[in-house]
Amino acid sequence: MPLDPTHTHSPVTPLKTRRSTLYLLRNTGASSAELRAALNSRYERDHSFVIEDVITAGTPALLCHGVIGRHRPPDWASAVRALTGRKPPVENRTSACALLLPVADDVFALTFGMGHLLLDQSRISPGFGFDFVLRAAQPDAIRQVTHSLMDARGRTDRSSAAQGQHIRAFPIEEYGEVVSRLVGTLSSTELTIGKRNRRTAQVAGTDALKIHLGAEPENLLHDLTQIRAILARRSPAPEFEAIARVRPLKSGDPRRSVLEARLDNLLGASADTGSLALAVPAACLDQEDAALSYQVKVGPVRRLMASPTLDDMLALLDGIPPGKRLEALSAGYVQMHRDEEGTDPVSAQVKAHKWITAEIPLDSSRYFHHEGRWFEIGDQHLEGIRREVDTLLTTPAGCPLPAWTAGLATEEEYNQEAAKQGYVCLDRRLIRTAQHPHGFEAADLLAEDGTLIHVKRAASSAPLSHLFAQGRISADALRYDAEARAEFVRRVRERRPGHPVGEDFTPRKVVYAISLKGGKALTTKNLFTFAQVSLLQAARALRAQGIDVAVVGIPSPNADY
Repeated sequence: MPLDPTHTHSPVTPLKTRRSTLYLLRNTGASSAELRAALNSRYERDHSFVIEDVITAGTPALLCHGVIGRHRPPDWASAVRALTGRKPPVENRTSACALLLPVADDVFALTFGMGHLLLDQSRISPGFGFDFVLRAAQPDAIRQVTHSLMDARGRTDRSSAAQGQHIRAFPIEEYGEVVSRLVGTLSSTELTIGKRNRRTAQVAGTDALKIHLGAEPENLLHDLTQIRAILARRSPAPEFEAIARVRPLKSGDPRRSVLEARLDNLLGASADTGSLALAVPAACLDQEDAALSYQVKVGPVRRLMASPTLDDMLALLDGIPPGKRLEALSAGYVQMHRDEEGTDPVSAQVKAHKWITAEIPLDSSRYFHHEGRWFEIGDQHLEGIRREVDTLLTTPAGCPLPAWTAGLATEEEYNQEAAKQGYVCLDRRLIRTAQHPHGFEAADLLAEDGTLIHVKRAASSAPLSHLFAQGRISADALRYDAEARAEFVRRVRERRPGHPVGEDFTPRKVVYAISLKGGKALTTKNLFTFAQVSLLQAARALRAQGIDVAVVGIPSPNADY
């Protein structure tokens, strides 16, 4: 029968979806009792949360829901009363809900509101959301990348683009970074959001997966099944190879027990080895700006801190016997609060060991402990780092320096000795400006040709990371801060009248001069991986400004420090 030319077809109605937060639970069975064991029991015990068995599309599931903070005034109510004599009749109420849903051999947790607080954090499968994004997102439509530098600073950066761009366009270092969070656009999939819908769907992955899922029970079950299939059958896209180069160790890997024993020893070391750092987990980054206090519990001790440091964390381990320190951190937690009194949580109680980063050598590889997970820094990855650092170490510095003899006990004494050979000693003379109110050190030594030389005697990677950062800050300030440049010139002429430094001085070369503990030669074998990564970061940043970079080892005959 011919079609009626006057007939028009109504547009296809898109299937309903909802932006959802999804977790994959590990070591969790499908029975009601096993699902209950995956919840944080204190919310049922202390906040009267309701836990009930439900059915979703014919699948037995578990629902937990309730309200936190009923009948409790906000922390600012007392401040308002003190200022005005009036107490606003308000209270904090935070709702939370989690649906635990078995699918085949897996158990997913769909959370609503502050529902992530309801989950036993040890049951959350680490990196689940991130692994999915690597397999399902379009490499040329990435919106946001969170990446952590593998150095002793434990620094984490978040790079964003208003419009999706290729993963290669983000400032991710080829070497020395772990990417922990990706936000991008889904490629073509069989998920509900991709059916009858022309609009693009955004997906974000860390431990959790933020994604549009079917709003109807059958479509939700379909989507969870598809997510399992994508994780099982696909490898990361080739374009993500650079960020997938640092490999996580699986939970059953036999190397983990050896690495954890060594980390336990580091946690009790009396001296800073430079292999440990404190870093905010990616799962807490969204709440970090709102945090005014941190509740930290390790072992029997619970303390409220304004902002914890590595030393604060390690101090809580005093008295805990060897072999039990990492266990104590794993059993403890750090929780961020939006009030100074620590009564209004803004994050989950994240296991304390997830705040510790560490570098551990084992056999011929290096392993990185990051957010409670172990990563192997692959041979290619490590070789690439060493190859680039080797190039820096063999680049002629062009500024001969004196040996660091046993008679020179401090860096100040060494720099004064170098001044006898024609260098200008600027050690310990901070330059303070409006942009740098706390001051920065322009250099330890200045050569006749304007080369800035930064000197360090180092026993660990931490002071070297500071040295490399110092070179970057100094060069940047002297290039772009007129006040800093004028003060620098004044200081140089004060120390060495007649020095050819001009009012328009611009750094052209930076040299890092390093004396390693025990007089060791400065090689990639003797230079900590953390330090090598920091050096590459500094060298690339300086070269991007047209500044030459060299690294020189200071000979230290008879050194015994």
